[in-house]
Amino acid sequence: MSNWENLGTAVMGNTVPYNPNWTRYEQKVVTGVKELTRIRICRLPTLLLGGRIEVNTESPSGHYWIEVINDLSKMDGSELYIESYGWYPQEPATFSNFFTVDGCLNSDCDYFREKDKDKNKGIPKEAGRAIIQEEDKKYSLYPFDPHHNKRYTIPNSKKGKVNHPYIFAADPRTEEDIIKEIRSFARKHIPNEKEKKKWSYAFENFAEYNCHTFLFNLLYETNLADRYILQDLHFIRFFSSASDYKDEDRYISDHRGNIFKIKNNETIRKQADEVYKRMKHVKDNAEKLANLLKNNR
Repeated sequence: MSNWENLGTAVMGNTVPYNPNWTRYEQKVVTGVKELTRIRICRLPTLLLGGRIEVNTESPSGHYWIEVINDLSKMDGSELYIESYGWYPQEPATFSNFFTVDGCLNSDCDYFREKDKDKNKGIPKEAGRAIIQEEDKKYSLYPFDPHHNKRYTIPNSKKGKVNHPYIFAADPRTEEDIIKEIRSFARKHIPNEKEKKKWSYAFENFAEYNCHTFLFNLLYETNLADRYILQDLHFIRFFSSASDYKDEDRYISDHRGNIFKIKNNETIRKQADEVYKRMKHVKDNAEKLANLLKNNR
């Protein structure tokens, strides 16, 4: 049995059941949608966001990740090492490597593990865990992103706030079904002999793949609606880039305001069109959710 199969058994077998004596978690019921309160979308803003300074961030580079609550007595997400997933570079990305390096799930790679040994006495602060080994169980039975328990969301980046995704009322899946899909999506990012996924940043170009687009693609693959995505500057620019490159021509301007038409390469157009279709679905879900929430005020 693989480590991930063992993990799946552990996850299913150790979810703490609900006890009516616990402090109740208040959930607003909205007609037409279901809020998934065990799943938390987390966004740590970048220092420079859309031309403004984000003074509340704890990390200049920012980070996006997703969390899953397994201890139902801690619906506030206060588990010490909460199950969580995010996408990282295996080493710091710089201009010398053109912002493209091998990626790793939950920052679980040699470079960041060594940093923990040197600075943190081996405690996982720089490196999370992608697969839980026996020695990791003193921290958690579940994989975890090292940014776990940092509480931010965009656009309201005040400490203490995250947001839950939604599904629509006609969706027959349970929250446990969706959690399994999240784990399956994350599992595909663990390097193997056949494939090593890259981490890249290209200033919100449609071809990049980083913690932002990891979340965007997760939303697509699991068909979740995110209430903040329509205000997320990273998503807006990423979607706009795909829209520009999928067409036969795109238009750019110089610093003087002159407009130039550039013909898009056919291969790039096909790649951009695929990204556009996926992100259009994410955007459509968000718009549908926004309308339902507005009508239920």
